[in-house]
Amino acid sequence: MENTDYERIGTTDVYLSETALVPTLIPDEAKAGHVGVVYFEDVEDIAFDVVSALKREKILVYECKIKKSENEEDDIKQIKSVPEYVRYLIGVGCGKINMLCSYFATINAIDYMMFVTAPSSDRILYSTPALKEACCPKYVVADRKILDAAPKTLIAAGWGIALSQPLKAFERCVARKLSTEKSGRTESIAESFKRELAGNSLQMTHDTGELFWFLMRLSDRNRKQNFKGGVDSFCEVMQKSYKLRHRGEYMFVASYVLWAYYRLFLKSRCEDTLLPPDKMKSMKLLETKCGLEFNLLLKRIDFLTINGYFRIKYILDEYRKDLIGILDSIDLEKSQRRWRRLYEDAGFWLKENFTTKELLSIMALCGEISGGILGYAKASGALEDYI
Repeated sequence: MENTDYERIGTTDVYLSETALVPTLIPDEAKAGHVGVVYFEDVEDIAFDVVSALKREKILVYECKIKKSENEEDDIKQIKSVPEYVRYLIGVGCGKINMLCSYFATINAIDYMMFVTAPSSDRILYSTPALKEACCPKYVVADRKILDAAPKTLIAAGWGIALSQPLKAFERCVARKLSTEKSGRTESIAESFKRELAGNSLQMTHDTGELFWFLMRLSDRNRKQNFKGGVDSFCEVMQKSYKLRHRGEYMFVASYVLWAYYRLFLKSRCEDTLLPPDKMKSMKLLETKCGLEFNLLLKRIDFLTINGYFRIKYILDEYRKDLIGILDSIDLEKSQRRWRRLYEDAGFWLKENFTTKELLSIMALCGEISGGILGYAKASGALEDYI
């Protein structure tokens, strides 16, 4: 098929092509009435085109249109209504529908394909948290024209993820420096950041295809990482607190706030004059304000020993200028202007959804469940006034 780009990423064959490619990837044994197409209501028109392409090739299809809900368990109940005779699943949509398809395919031991409708998620090749060892799609297909016509909010969500990666790379570099585990490398922190950034950054353009490929590769890398820094924790809590926007949008907001805070924190040397944090208060607020269970928080929180605290303080003092230099090179000030202008209202929704005080409060609470520099800032007492 003309104008088809292909790459094998991890264990998945990924195509940037057109809708007509979908029927050619269906296994012969599934064509006689064993194919199911699953989608949310907001992509019904696109799903209709996918189903029509299958029917033109005489492939019988079972359709499952899911009503979106804020409760993940409700979504899982709806996809469980797909009959047992469906032995090959096609998900039409983005990250959330992929999670449901991954869940269904795993518990039924079948393969599935994702037809991606917008470059908005870095979790297409990322296992669902509902199951351990959940399967990934056998194929991922995207249509160039559909990506270009995706809603602005979804494209902004994808760019929000992409533009957040340099700060996430910074957090991983700092966490490695602060770790007691020996890495076996003898490189400067600037060299470590440069290595971490390789393949994890993308200059902002109008090319949705380039963004799609970046997010697919990033999705595969995310499966192999278990570090959870400030950006991921901040984004997680914002999603639970607001539930109005897409994850990528929250990720960029979290990155911008943390980027500004890290620079201020590292330029200050006042940790020794601060009172210790009230961990119980923070955990109770995370439960009441953000919906995180108190008992689970007790298991996640890391209590620093006195020696551990002063060890981290010494390392940060040693590399303070280097870290500030890296943060200055990231320059999210310029990125946020370009990102906001992806919206028709130039990002006015940001003012309507939350205040600066609310963002700082969430950032402070996230210090309790974050590793790296944000966790240290919380342990030092530097975030208590924001709670």
